Amino acid sequence: MAKIHHLSIAHFRGIKRFEQTFLSDFVCLIGRGDSGKSTILDAIAFVLASTWNVPFYDNDFHECDLGKPIIIEATIRDLPRDLIAEEKYGGYLRTLNVATNTVSDDIDAGEEAVLTIRLEVKRDLEPVWTVITNREIGSKPIGAADRAKLNAFLVSDYVDRHFSWNKGSPLYSLYIQYAKPDEDDTAMIDALREAKKMIDGTPFARFNEIVNKVTANAATYGVTISKTGNTIDFKDIVIKDGKLSMHDDDIPFRLKGKGSRRLISMAIQTAIADAGGIILIDEIEQGLEPDRVQNLISRLKSEHKGQVFISTHSRDVLVELSHEHLYMMRKGQTSLTTFDRGLQRVLRANPEAFFALKVLVVEGPTEDGVCRALNQFRYRNKQKIAALLGVRLANGTGSTCYDYASGFVSAGFPVTLLCDSDEDDKEQKKVELRKAGVNVVDWDKGDSLELAVAKHLPFEAIPKLVELAASIRVTEDRSLTMDDAKERLWEAVKSKFNGACPPLGEIADTQAIRVAIGIAASKGIWFKRTDWGLQLGSLILEYLDVMPEDNILRKNFFRLSAWMDK
Repeated sequence: MAKIHHLSIAHFRGIKRFEQTFLSDFVCLIGRGDSGKSTILDAIAFVLASTWNVPFYDNDFHECDLGKPIIIEATIRDLPRDLIAEEKYGGYLRTLNVATNTVSDDIDAGEEAVLTIRLEVKRDLEPVWTVITNREIGSKPIGAADRAKLNAFLVSDYVDRHFSWNKGSPLYSLYIQYAKPDEDDTAMIDALREAKKMIDGTPFARFNEIVNKVTANAATYGVTISKTGNTIDFKDIVIKDGKLSMHDDDIPFRLKGKGSRRLISMAIQTAIADAGGIILIDEIEQGLEPDRVQNLISRLKSEHKGQVFISTHSRDVLVELSHEHLYMMRKGQTSLTTFDRGLQRVLRANPEAFFALKVLVVEGPTEDGVCRALNQFRYRNKQKIAALLGVRLANGTGSTCYDYASGFVSAGFPVTLLCDSDEDDKEQKKVELRKAGVNVVDWDKGDSLELAVAKHLPFEAIPKLVELAASIRVTEDRSLTMDDAKERLWEAVKSKFNGACPPLGEIADTQAIRVAIGIAASKGIWFKRTDWGLQLGSLILEYLDVMPEDNILRKNFFRLSAWMDK
């Protein structure tokens, strides 16, 4: 059951230098677009390629620098028995210390045997595969037939060849594995020859009249062709193994939908992997509905006996995985980021954030909506939006926001936390997060978001704040009028006001009325939904330019915006 223990890449496409040890049999590569995930999968496919004619081009070299060769090395464990025989590569074995996961050229009894395969491509663009050690014995070429025994296959957008019985395809490997033919086996070509004989025996009666006329005319010219018939020319049928392919009824598998083709290709390769194999799947979710991709992930994890490498941009994939399966690639990084067990809950709650460059953790849905309003405000003002900057919102769902912020920063993400300041027992957590590198954006001591808004909005916006909450109530309950909704909300304000509370239309700009409105909004459900928070944020941002520079609403919006741009 061949598996990759260690991979190194030098001067290949966007990767200048890269090294990674893999301790999992299921590896999911995540990261932003153009970070190098597909390059890693291609590197594995090339170094373990089962064909000899892998094409390379000038732009496969890092920064198109032909002066530095492409070098890809894969150290393989759980090797097929015939590859480690003395007459093959037994003299080139290295050893893996399973306790330390280190590879050595010293042949020590009791250590696991491994082989390191190197692919090198120089400016002549000719790939050269060798088995290498650091001992004096040097290196030895390894041919396509021996590399094919490692059963490594890449499932990408181009899987049609996987349904043909040509040498180097997964189907052919499956045939070799189960039929165990000898080296001179010609089963595929023989099948085509048998098909040719069947065609030869077909009378094609509808052409007989024309054939007889041609035969008679030929005789008058002195040519005897009395045994004339119709069949397919060997030149046109091209007796080659790749011409035999799988069909569903009369339809070739290559004409099926994209998702079905990828799933069938994976089915072929997992059948190979019953006895070991390495499957490489780039963007596993392509062409698949969420339920089918989640079922595929579940089956690959539980039933695949070899090793699986996938890449993804799908939340539906991430929620099916555990932290130990995830490896993040960041552009320019020389190794992958791995995740510890403490991040599992964060992974389940906010899988989309793992595809971001930066994470903005918010305490709840109100903050979520307010930050979305800020993003829309930036768009209207011709500033870069969150998606362009790689910023992702993660809803901390209350007090767990502190754990989420801690988890993301420990995973190497730049993190900002937008949270309330109305719980004294959370202040120490903020201190610890700031020490860990989290940019904590909060309010004055004792204030929630809603209370801060009520305290610091320009006074002319305060009646609009209540009207906005009332309009939300009317939208949710069509039996209410605006007057009814405002009256109910103002009753809640009165209950928080110390003394006789004036009617909404007669309020003066006092701290007492602002605090009563803020507490009523915070303790009630005035804006506690993302879409309601979006409307609240839009109202706040209408007044951003008229707020003084020391206004905490203004300062915090500018802090969030500046962090996004950083």
